Amino acid sequence: MTEFKLSKDAKNANHWWDDECRRAIQEKNEARGKCLIRKTGTNLDIYHQKRTKANRICRRKKKEWIEKKIKELNEANKKRDTRKFYKDVRSLSNLSTVTTMVCKDKDSNILSEQKQMLERW
Repeated sequence: MTEFKLSKDAKNANHWWDDECRRAIQEKNEARGKCLIRKTGTNLDIYHQKRTKANRICRRKKKEWIEKKIKELNEANKKRDTRKFYKDVRSLSNLSTVTTMVCKDKDSNILSEQKQMLERW
């Protein structure tokens, strides 16, 4: 198996990700595999329960991490540690965000389908 080298930013993309999240996602994936092999009502229910549990765990971990970072930012701002404050603000604002590709037609209507946008251009 080929091992991929990740950049420093890619390694640290999910600071909140830990063993608990990894285990929950692994259990969910195993339940999904069982459900795909044999789609019974109980397998489907177990998969839905594990998916809900995994999503809740990951959401909670991410929320806790964000709240912790906000507290650190507030403390740095109160201490007048501007260098650390702005460094942390930049690192948080540079998190990857998905931007939707849209453009407007001649009548200022928004076009979001790729085919329509290509025709417009």
